[in-house]
Amino acid sequence: MRAIIGALQEHIEREEERLRQEQQEQYRRWREEERVKLEQRFLLGADCGWTKIEKSDAFYCRRNGRAFRIVQGKDKRWTMYRIKEIADKGEFLGTYQGRGDANKALSKIAYAPEP
Repeated sequence: MRAIIGALQEHIEREEERLRQEQQEQYRRWREEERVKLEQRFLLGADCGWTKIEKSDAFYCRRNGRAFRIVQGKDKRWTMYRIKEIADKGEFLGTYQGRGDANKALSKIAYAPEP
C-alpha cells in the first residue's frame, strides 16, 4: 500500500512540475508577443508606452503623436530626449531620478503646445 501511495505522489509531483513549466513557457511567449506588438505600435506611429526597440539600451515612447527616448546613465539617472526618428540624437528634455519622475514630466511635455 505504501508503494502505491508513493508512486501516486511522485506522479502528482511530476505532473505539477510539467504544468508549471508549461505555464511559464506560455507566459514567456505571451510577454514576447506583447513586446513585439508594442514595438510595432511605436514604429507605425501610434501612441504607446515605453518600449525597447531593436535591442537598444534606450526605451522609446510616443505620446500625442510625439516620440521620446529615455536612456539610463551610469549614475542610474534617466535622460529624456524628444526625437523625430529612432536614429535621431534628439532634443534634450531633462534628467530624472527615476522613470516615474520622467513619466510625470512627460505627461506635461507631451501635451504642451509645440513652440
